[in-house]
Parts: sequence; C-alpha cells; structure tokens
Amino acid sequence: MTRCLIIDDEPLARQLMESHVRQVKSLQLVGTCETALEAFEWLHREPVDLLFLDIQMPGITGLNFLKSIKHPPKVIFTTAYMEYAVEAFELEAVDYLLKPITFERFIKAIQKVVAPKEVASLAQAQAPGDAIFIKVQKRLLRIAYPDIFYIEGFGDYIKVVTANAVHTSYFSLNKIGELLPEQQFIRIHKSFIINVGHIQFVEGSLVRILDKELPLGVTYKDSLYKKLGQE
Repeated sequence: MTRCLIIDDEPLARQLMESHVRQVKSLQLVGTCETALEAFEWLHREPVDLLFLDIQMPGITGLNFLKSIKHPPKVIFTTAYMEYAVEAFELEAVDYLLKPITFERFIKAIQKVVAPKEVASLAQAQAPGDAIFIKVQKRLLRIAYPDIFYIEGFGDYIKVVTANAVHTSYFSLNKIGELLPEQQFIRIHKSFIINVGHIQFVEGSLVRILDKELPLGVTYKDSLYKKLGQE
C-alpha cells in the first residue's frame, strides 16, 4: 500500500485529487495539507511514500519545499503552470501533472510509482469516464462528455459549447484534445474538436452541429469519414 499526502492550497484541486486517489486500491490517502508548513509537520509525525505537490502556494513554494527535505518521498507535481517542469524533473519528480488533472492522466502517473504486482489493482479503479474538468475563472467545472457539442480554440483559450452554455477556459485546444476520449471526439479543423454523437450532417467542407455549421479542414476530412464508417 502506497501512503499518499496531498499538498495544495486550492480546495477544489484537493477534492479532485482526493477523488482520484480514493479510486485506486493500492493507494492510501493519509491526509491533505493546504501549505508546505502543514506538510512539514505531517512528515515529521508519520511516514509518507508519495506526495501530490502543488507548486504555487502561499509562503513556501512546492519546489522550495521539496528542496528543503533531506530524504523526500516520491513526488508527483500537480500544477497549472508548465514553466516549472524542467526544474521539477531535475528534482527527480516522478511526474508533472497539469491541472485540471483527468483520472486517465493520473493513472499513467501512478503506474510509475506502484509495484508491478500492484498494477493489476489499477484495473479495478473505476475512472469517472464520463466527464472532464476545466478551470472557469476560479472554479473547476465538471462537464459530462455527452453534454459537449464542440470545442473551439482561439489563441490560448477554448470555448466548450454545450446545449445550454458556453464555457471559456485558459486551455489549449491541443491539450484538451489529448484528454478527451478518442472514440467520442475528433478534431475536424485547426480550431475545432467535435463530439461525433452530435453531428447532424456532413456536407462538403462543413459539419453541422446544433445550429452552427463548422468548417471541415482538408487534412482532417479522411479521419472524420473513417470514424463515421465511410472509408
């Protein structure tokens, strides 16, 4: 059993990580901390095998916290910032997860930590499998996959379009495309990813979803037709 401690000053981020950890039988969540100071005290009280460690926290950052520990446990960084990845791996981090962290990506990181004989138990962990979390302002918003009609990228932001709302988030289209289930979503243009379950029709270089006709890029056309069984 791998004893885990979550260190993150954001309540929603802690809740999401707690949910992920509790779904894996080979992991034991021993506690959560909001600051590095709390984590220091925890580590002096009892042993921990694995830290899920945020970087940007009040007081001591996650990176400085790790540097200050003489014999640190294994660490998986959990952060919203890409720019610290090199330094994190120089500190021998197991992995570097960018928020919002999906269960699928979490499992990939965990498989670098647990013993081979325990990997089988990961199959028993039931991934949510039906939703993704995106950051909208200060909130981690859960959006069920079936509710997503399409996602539009513009610069460093995306618009996630559902039947009743449009959610804007600081997230690249490439990144969210990696997190979505391939059997359900496909990229049809440099600026659009669609849910194939909501396609009304495809005609020429257009794909109709809701009341909007989205552009179908030439380089994506064959992949879409193949997914629709029209090879």
